Amino acid sequence: MTRCVWVALAIAGLLVGCNGAYGAAAAPADENALQSVFGRLLGDPPVLRLNAVFDPQAGDYERINIYAEGASIQGLRIDQLWIRLLGATVDAEELHRGAFKLLDVRDSAIYGRVATASVEDFLDHESTVKDAKLSTDGDSTAVEGTVVYNGLPTHVQMRGVFQVYGQPEVFFHVQSLVVDSVPMPPALADQFERQINPVLDFRGWPVAFPLRAFHQTGTAFVLSSQADLSQPCDACGGAPVQLKP
Repeated sequence: MTRCVWVALAIAGLLVGCNGAYGAAAAPADENALQSVFGRLLGDPPVLRLNAVFDPQAGDYERINIYAEGASIQGLRIDQLWIRLLGATVDAEELHRGAFKLLDVRDSAIYGRVATASVEDFLDHESTVKDAKLSTDGDSTAVEGTVVYNGLPTHVQMRGVFQVYGQPEVFFHVQSLVVDSVPMPPALADQFERQINPVLDFRGWPVAFPLRAFHQTGTAFVLSSQADLSQPCDACGGAPVQLKP
């Protein structure tokens, strides 16, 4: 009888130890910890709302929804930003230490509105195009400013389109290039295009959001994981806003 009691106690101790170890590894951080971490990642925006649903059976977050105003990612100021992560597995120890390390995610999406002036400031700060001025030219974007070309500050005027390929990068395809009032041949325009791209690079951020749209609409750009901007990006967690009639 005594031996049975000792065996039962030993088994119970092992179960408690195992549950404690696994429970500590799987225990989610509260929303305050997530909000604090994303606040720092997004440049401490004045408005930040976060909602997270943890799935204890799967051991990950069923979803994390974020809305921010005045956020900043990799130096780009974003006036309005929606983020959604689905099936996100997060390193709990890193999160408790105040860092965000995404181990796995089933799906991720982003939707943002960026003022044209913010894009100009970003290009200037990144030394891509100094004193940049952007304007719409039909379906294209006209850019005027100063760039370092062959080692020398050079006044340029170019027309082209922003392009994305489902990766966390934005490219600018040059359709025409004028340097110091002299039109450049296509070969030199291609060389210049390779020099300045990618114009936006978010690969250093903890979440590699797929980008499928970056279009100028009036005085702002729309950055989205959804290619069709005629419909609101429900998958991004964005508000039901119709961008086009």
